[in-house]
Amino acid sequence: MTKSGRLSGRTALITGATGGIGAATARLFAAEGAGVVICDLSVADCQDLADDIGGSVLAAAMNVTSEQDWEETFARAINLFGRIDVVMNCAGLFDGSTIEETTLETFDRLCDVNLKGVFLGCKFAIQHMKHRDAELAAASIINVSSTAGFVGTPRSGIYTMTKGGVRLFSKSVAIEVAELGYNIRCNSLHPGGTETGMFDETLRHRGITPEAFRDMAKTRNPLGRLAQPIEIAHGALFLASDESSFMTGSELALDGGYAAR
Repeated sequence: MTKSGRLSGRTALITGATGGIGAATARLFAAEGAGVVICDLSVADCQDLADDIGGSVLAAAMNVTSEQDWEETFARAINLFGRIDVVMNCAGLFDGSTIEETTLETFDRLCDVNLKGVFLGCKFAIQHMKHRDAELAAASIINVSSTAGFVGTPRSGIYTMTKGGVRLFSKSVAIEVAELGYNIRCNSLHPGGTETGMFDETLRHRGITPEAFRDMAKTRNPLGRLAQPIEIAHGALFLASDESSFMTGSELALDGGYAAR
């Protein structure tokens, strides 16, 4: 644990937790004192990461589009940890087809994971967090969107649509839980280009090498580079911790200034 222990005594559930940003966040949250529920499709990958992190970690295979999986995972997590303080909906899919080339199968697949998965994550988070003691710090829901949630981009129209939906849905969640008197905050996190396996796959789909994109990044955003997953994880830590206690219904952009243009 780090000296600060900014999440000491808390439990965080992270979907898409074995991917670049999700894994970096799981490691950071654990280092900051949190119990971590590592959720992804592969139980083997979840367990490998849990074993590597060690400590108070639960590996849970989960399909984020399945209500039953959400129910079972929350039940296991609460049985082990007592309560969930942070839910980070990080699981997501990308497709780089043009709009006219996009099939209904691709449309449904992206909407299922990127929208339905976030909806279910918020739904079950609210159900389990709404009885939270008012004396505790507010629970935090973190929905991972993208810079595509701010601006339109070619060859990713459906991805852009889903990430814009995540952004506005997060605002609705934040307003609704506040009006209902629940001790819960909700914000969206917007990474820019980040060096992850998913981003490399995106580049391959577009016929761009990582080296060529690094050159493009020099003019693509003011900082002139890609992000490292740990840089996005630090933003998630801010949203999960009391340091963002007066922040709800807002966006945190970690994009090197890309969306500022």
